[in-house]
Amino acid sequence: MSVQIGVQKVDNSLPLPYKNVSLLNQKQSNFTKQTMNCPLCGYNRTRKHGKTSKGSQRFFCPSCRQTFSETLNTLYYRRQVNKEDIQIVLQSYAEGMSFRGISRISGLAYNTVVRIIQAANQKTNESSAEV
Repeated sequence: MSVQIGVQKVDNSLPLPYKNVSLLNQKQSNFTKQTMNCPLCGYNRTRKHGKTSKGSQRFFCPSCRQTFSETLNTLYYRRQVNKEDIQIVLQSYAEGMSFRGISRISGLAYNTVVRIIQAANQKTNESSAEV
């Protein structure tokens, strides 16, 4: 008894699936520079200056010699509350929940909830006054 195994001949002349090799040889661009205009004096050539304890980027302005973080003039500036918790508070307030109910659900203190909502109202009033 003899067993024959069928073997197909492989054709090496098949085209490569990716012929554009020049794209592979291109030099990759450097990381984009993260710059920010100074919100205090308007200088446009600020430098990175480390990170805060919460992980947000700090900047240094050589013109006015002040440091500031990327969260300056936002709801998250100098808050010891997670971004997710702030979003929960604002979403619950938008749905019509009471401050005490929001405090119970989020686990935050009542005064913290009130201050977050006051800050959000102040930001919306400032932005609507500018328009």
